[in-house]
This record gives sequence, C-alpha cells and structure tokens, in this order.
Amino acid sequence: MDLPVFALHAVLFPGQQISLHVFEERYLRMLKDLELGGSFVVVAIRKGQEVGGPAEPYRVGVRGSIAGSEQRDDGSFTLEVEGKDRVALLAPRALDPYPVWDVSGFPDEGGAGTDDVDAAVRALDRFLTASGEDGTVAVGHEPVSASFALAGAVPGLVPQRQALLEMAGAGERLRRAKEIFGREANLLRVLRSVPGGPQPEVSPN
Repeated sequence: MDLPVFALHAVLFPGQQISLHVFEERYLRMLKDLELGGSFVVVAIRKGQEVGGPAEPYRVGVRGSIAGSEQRDDGSFTLEVEGKDRVALLAPRALDPYPVWDVSGFPDEGGAGTDDVDAAVRALDRFLTASGEDGTVAVGHEPVSASFALAGAVPGLVPQRQALLEMAGAGERLRRAKEIFGREANLLRVLRSVPGGPQPEVSPN
C-alpha cells in the first residue's frame, strides 16, 4: 500500500506518542490531503536533512495516526502522533508534493515471555535509580508492546534506537534493552564514585 512518509531525526516506536511541528509546505499539503483518521509513516533519517533538503530514510518505520492537532498563529501545526505498527518501506512512489512510499507490514516475531519483560523492567529501574530519575515508564505484561515501550526508554542516538526498532522479535529487543540499561547503570555508578567526577544528567526520554 502507498502511504505518505514524514522523515525526521528521531525514532518512533509502536505505542509511543511524538510531537511534530509541521511547517514545511510539503507536509502542510500532506495534512490537507490526509483523510480523517488517515495514516502516514514516521521514519528516521539515515542521511540527509530534516528540513528543506533531500533525505534518505531508514527502510523500517512506524505507521502513525494523529491523536491531536493544534494550528499556530503562523499557520503551522503541532501534531500529537501515536505510533501504531511497524512497516517496511519498499520503494518510493512520489517525491512531490511530499514523499509517498509503497510500504508493507513488518510484524514482530515475538519470542519472549513475561520473565523477559520483568528482567528488562528491573534493569530499567536500576538505570533510572543510577541516573537519579524519579520518573517511571509504563510497561505492560504483553511482551511485544512491552519491548517497544522499553526500547523507547533506551538512551542512545538514532542508529542505536533504529536498530532496536528493526529487531525481528520482542525477545531479542528485550535482551538488548536489558543489556543497555545494565551497561549505562554501571557506567553512571562508576562516574559518580569518582571524587569530583561528573554528575551526568540522563533522561530516558
């Protein structure tokens, strides 16, 4: 199926919400063309510019729907977009007036149980404690949705977070998130134990 594509320097996971500031003419046109409840793909940029130039997207993104919108005085929009499910970008269909790609579903293969979820959640709790964060991350018991919620809390740059999005199944994603949380928690504890060492501020968001 063909869907509009919104490319940015961030990774959206299924079940997450992201705020988008829409001001470029191409994306304003996209909003105008979308039917009520229509979907588009949010995808991270592999190479290129987010605004005013060409960009090469990663080939796995997330189908999103608009959960809320507000028009600003300058005519731009603030959108609250909810990630629904993963899709694979197969081939570009159009670049003007906005990018449209042929996409297909990219379902998660699972491969995890509640024990895997619990272990990753404990690792997240230790990371938050080490970083001095008081916040929590809402994580359910269903492994696939929990794996995406935990992936969304993993600190890292776009390539690292994109790798989590692209992993075939929840089991692999949960194990990797657990490893990252454990590594980051250990690093923070070491840094804080050094007299006069840095006191890093870390946020899972």
